[in-house]
Parts: sequence; C-alpha cells; structure tokens
Amino acid sequence: MCSLDEIETALRGEELQLTIIRDIGRYTVALFAGFDSKEGSKLKLAGTGTLLTIGGSHYILTASHVWEEVLKCADKVGITLTEDIDHSFFMSVKAIVPCGLPKPASWNEWGPDITLLRVPSEYLGSIKAHKDFYSATATGKTKPAGSHIEARLLMGTPAVFGVFTENHAQVEISGLFSDVDAPCVAHGDFDYFDLTVDASSPGSPQSYGGVSGGGLWKVLIRCECPTGNIEWDQGLEGVAFHQSAIENGRRTIRCHGPKSIAAAIPST
Repeated sequence: MCSLDEIETALRGEELQLTIIRDIGRYTVALFAGFDSKEGSKLKLAGTGTLLTIGGSHYILTASHVWEEVLKCADKVGITLTEDIDHSFFMSVKAIVPCGLPKPASWNEWGPDITLLRVPSEYLGSIKAHKDFYSATATGKTKPAGSHIEARLLMGTPAVFGVFTENHAQVEISGLFSDVDAPCVAHGDFDYFDLTVDASSPGSPQSYGGVSGGGLWKVLIRCECPTGNIEWDQGLEGVAFHQSAIENGRRTIRCHGPKSIAAAIPST
C-alpha cells in the first residue's frame, strides 16, 4: 500500500496531475462564439464551462459575463468535445436558455458572475458521445475517502496557450492545482474562493483570460486497498470569474463558491 507521503510525491509529478486533469476534463468544455460569415464561422474564445445535469435537464455552468458579453451576441455557441482531433460542434444561440442569477448593473471583483446555459435536447446525444455531465446534487461534496490528501484544481482554457485564426482555433483545456487551504469566504449573499498564483514561475500564463467560467474542484486523493493504486474523488466547489492585476509577481483568481452555485441552480 502506498503512503500519504508517496501520494504527495506523486501529486507533485506531472503524470498524476495530467491523469486527474484528463479525468475531470470530461466535464469541462471550452466555449466559443461563432459568427456566421461568407468565409465560414468566425470564432472567438469566450471562456470555459462545466457540464452539469440537474433534475433531468442539462446545462453548461459558466461565468455570466461569458454569456452576456460574448456568447449572447453570437450566432452560434461552439464547444470542444474531443482532444487532438480537428472538429467543430455548434449550437444555435437562439436555442440556448440562460438561467440563474440576475445580471448586476455592473460587474466588479465580487460579481455576482455565474450562470447556467440550458443545453437543448437535440444536441445532447453528440455531447454525451464524448463528454459527461456532472450531477449537481454532488456539488460541493466528495465521497468519504478515509486517509487521503486534498487538493484544489481549477480547470480552464487560457487563451495564451491557444492558436487562433478567424475560422479556426487550437486550444488547451488545462488544470491549475492550487492551495487547498484557501478559505471559502462570504461577501453579501454569495461565497468566494481566492486562489493566489505565481505569475513569475516558468510556464505560468501572464493572463488567465479564457479561464472565466472554469470549474474549481476539490480532489481527495487516496491509496486504494488492497491494490495500492492511487484513486481520487472530486467535487465541484466553484466557478472562476475574475483575475486581479499582477502584484509582486502574483495574482489572485476569484471563484464563486458552492453557495453561489446553489443560488444559480433553477428551482424547477
């Protein structure tokens, strides 16, 4: 059986991190605005979303500004379905129903900035062939794991890692492991996590544009008996929506917490 020290060592390595990112990536999509033109669909990266199922309906959870400022103005919403395969998958904007928290008069570092986009039933078969929808009843929860270590993982699509033309985009859905000790704090009617990232470390993006709407996950990593294999459980805890300016080589990424997600979920 592996020890907790061995799990911590493995988590610092690229192999386990990438495996967990790929696993949680089955719920994660990059979001594109598609604009019809004579030359084909012109694309603009809007942000990131998490696929959720709630009471038999299916949604994309994202930041409100991703919808209101980019996707809503487009002809089509594009989402990524597979890795390493050139493909396109679009849904008509007119067929998508946004729901959740009302749009504030102006957005600031406190939002509220969270929404759910209901996925029309005619698109579900194609999405489910490649992706999974996370059950919202498990939001903010994880299964009991006995002896384990905890980590937080922010999923997103940093624009700086992508390659873009007017009609084609190559993007990377990536994951950022962060300090699990960051507290969930309340401000007014909503809750938040603040993740501090080192913007000066090699490979760290100078901007997290494109990560807006990405899911923040709590991951419980354990050693499975009797095989000794490293396994994990995950629970959706938050949604990224704001990044601070870089100060002393560091920046803060703010995420809404589970109370805010619950407030955005439709009652029916």
